Amino acid sequence: MKLEDLLATDATIPSLPEVVNQILVELQKEEPDLRRVNDLLTHEGGLTLRILRLVNSARYSTGTDRIGSIEVATARLGMKATRETVQAAAVGGVFKGVPGVDLVEFWRHSLDVAKIAQSLAEDLRLDPVLAFTAGLLHGTGDLILKMAMPDRPSVQPEFYTDDGRYAAQLADLGYAYPEVGAAFARKWQFPGEVVDAIHHQCEPQESPDPTLSSVLFLACWTARVHELDIDGTAMFDALPRDVAQSIGLNDVERLCDGDVIPWTPADEARDFIPGGGGTA
Repeated sequence: MKLEDLLATDATIPSLPEVVNQILVELQKEEPDLRRVNDLLTHEGGLTLRILRLVNSARYSTGTDRIGSIEVATARLGMKATRETVQAAAVGGVFKGVPGVDLVEFWRHSLDVAKIAQSLAEDLRLDPVLAFTAGLLHGTGDLILKMAMPDRPSVQPEFYTDDGRYAAQLADLGYAYPEVGAAFARKWQFPGEVVDAIHHQCEPQESPDPTLSSVLFLACWTARVHELDIDGTAMFDALPRDVAQSIGLNDVERLCDGDVIPWTPADEARDFIPGGGGTA
């Protein structure tokens, strides 16, 4: 399937849910009505649960100060972060029954990447919300490819452990999951910086502004090393030092720290999926 055909298929790339579209319209107003936003959210129980899960993740959590209501969450986030959090939380509700994918594991890994990207962004004094969002969405293109071409060998390997699928998809299809994920993020009206980071996550040097895409590259590398249980000399030898140095990340060895983030448990990822997830 050609890329233009894939992107033209509404059934393949999920559309923005209507309630999310209404919330975004409200938040784009010169003086948004936060009470209307909260009212729209409280009528979407699954979306509210996913928002609270994100807000209470490493992204916003402060010790034991957990947020239990959508009103407190949106007040603490502010308008800009509320917009991105609503969009990000909605993503977990639109990918259902992806062939061959354990969605709990997929979102557990994606949340790990998001947390690492956020941590690196804070070190570099970048926007941690943008970094977290890019990390959370970085694998959506792989889900879309698996839905569109479930029997295609180049899209079948597990997303979170196979680091050769990017090259395999380019050779087979002429494009790969980063381009597809970027198209999804663009369709869902995520910020341009997030779209660009997802698009260039495997080759950050190709981006007009490679900083955020390099953060995403490093976050993906770190999470995959953890998934594959690579440690010791093998891990240090494989460190992408050139990418880290290109954006001024001097303490690159900290990516090898087993406690670089609080790793996401399955229960946290399960709350991100309608019906608890599972393998299709």
